[in-house]
Amino acid sequence: MAEFNDYSQKGSVLMQQALKKYAEGDFEGGDKDRAEANRWFDLAARQLTSEAGKMAMLYGESRNFGIIYNVFEQNFDKLLETKQGKNIIKEGYNIIKKNKVLNEQFKIYDAFEKANNVDNVKDFVNEASMLVKNYDRQTIMENNEKFINFIKEHKLDEYVHISEETENLYEAIEYIILNKKSFDNINNYIKAQKTISEHIEKNVKNKINEATNKEIFNEFEEKIDEAEKKIEENISAEEKKLLENFTNDRIDKKSLFNEYKENTLKKVNEMIRLSEDEEDKAGWEELYEDVKSRTFSEDNALNISNCAEMLEICDTIDE
Repeated sequence: MAEFNDYSQKGSVLMQQALKKYAEGDFEGGDKDRAEANRWFDLAARQLTSEAGKMAMLYGESRNFGIIYNVFEQNFDKLLETKQGKNIIKEGYNIIKKNKVLNEQFKIYDAFEKANNVDNVKDFVNEASMLVKNYDRQTIMENNEKFINFIKEHKLDEYVHISEETENLYEAIEYIILNKKSFDNINNYIKAQKTISEHIEKNVKNKINEATNKEIFNEFEEKIDEAEKKIEENISAEEKKLLENFTNDRIDKKSLFNEYKENTLKKVNEMIRLSEDEEDKAGWEELYEDVKSRTFSEDNALNISNCAEMLEICDTIDE
């Protein structure tokens, strides 16, 4: 929001100048300053309503990973209600797994946010900060926006509530990632470490998580496994096989999609042939055309969703 803040500040300064000139009787000068102030306010408004402006408003100037993941996580309850939703969760974790920058950030944010079994918090934060891999702002933005685009693509709710305390923690962690400690930034660096330390001290005091912390940054795979286990508790063996096939890089996804489609069309066509009731027959014919119209997509989650629905159609017919 740097540009928005800059434009707003310039507009405010000019408007104050205009009011002062009006008070002094300089109406021509006041009108001139007011017009210029309104121009800056208009620029600020356009910045706020632009796509980049909206993204900065929701996720911060550098597209804070903590906020992005929090948004993703707060959509879980709704996503777990449907097969397509479960596939979206799996796809999101897959993106984090395969993207080095996202993967590293997940470990860092998770380690600092969940730490609760710490003897000396200050030493822990100091030592942990030294282990953090630093990235430049552009790299962070580019990779984090890939995950934001994933959230937008699947129309997840971005307007979730995140407390001010949590946002301050995420900003502090972001500062540690973006900045290597030096004499030039020592005050800001210590301030960020203090914010993280206060959060961990609160965790230690309240014991918000019964599980003890393991070596720092070593819990990523365990977190993924826990989430995937929760998803898999609600899916059948056939659905599990479908997900495994579509996430296997060695399998031709298009051929697999067409195989599900052809099998489903064959079964639906048989139901049309056997239907004696005209209304039932019309329903099966409508379903046949719906399945026939489905095509392989570049969006793997959509392919999985379509195949899961076709699998359900086949299971219903077989019953």
